[in-house]
Amino acid sequence: MEKIIAYHCAPALAGIKPSNLVSISKENTQDIASEIERLNKLLNCKDIYIEKIHECTSRVLAIVYRKKVLLRHLKKAESIKFLRKYGYREAEKTEDFMEILKYRLSNSPEFPHEIGVFLGYPINDIYGFIHHKNEGCLLCGEWRVYQNADEAKELFRRFKFCRNALLKRIESGVTLAEVFCTI
Repeated sequence: MEKIIAYHCAPALAGIKPSNLVSISKENTQDIASEIERLNKLLNCKDIYIEKIHECTSRVLAIVYRKKVLLRHLKKAESIKFLRKYGYREAEKTEDFMEILKYRLSNSPEFPHEIGVFLGYPINDIYGFIHHKNEGCLLCGEWRVYQNADEAKELFRRFKFCRNALLKRIESGVTLAEVFCTI
């Protein structure tokens, strides 16, 4: 499971992105809840959190984030303004935002695409995806880009470099706790 988290969540683990999502197969991981709890005990001291936000019969959707980085991002004026349209209220704690996100994941008729705010996607790109899907998309990478393609390409490059560096460490036998808690 650490390799899966490292691959999908390296930018959030490194703090260069507010959060990342990871979908974990129940078939391939025995006790996901216990594994998440174990990792949190090791990583929370470095402000890294892994939280289950949705579950179906075959998979668990988890979000990996640095609490202070995510809260700072969610409290930006543009983030608050956008999230209010989807029933979020300004909050003082990350947990308050997460509570609404989990509710929307379980109770919305369609996937709550405002999750892009949590993931650090530019507001204009989230808006573009919600209202235009693929129409007018300039670039498809970590997300669909509707404005500032050059800036997005540079971010995608940084994310890939971060992912490759972390995977190299994990594949050599180093654990996530060893990478992030010995710094």
